[in-house]
Amino acid sequence: MSSSARPPRWTAAEMDAYEQARALLNAVIAAYSGRIGAAPSREAARALREERAPLLAERDSLTADDRERVAEILRRMPELLRSVREGGVGE
Repeated sequence: MSSSARPPRWTAAEMDAYEQARALLNAVIAAYSGRIGAAPSREAARALREERAPLLAERDSLTADDRERVAEILRRMPELLRSVREGGVGE
């Protein structure tokens, strides 16, 4: 390793956690998108879009440096994903 090489900014575990968090966010966003496409009315679709919007913003702003946010996403997203897939939101 040359003297100019820097140590990695994140550990492999931190990068894995970040990638898992993004994947979970993407899965929840996709579940919402599916529900929006099948919404029975414009009002229902609008409500689902409003619920999905913060997730889009969170995904777009998330970085591997956000260790606490990554951990929180890993804790709460699996349940939200189940709920969205089962139709337990937006109705």
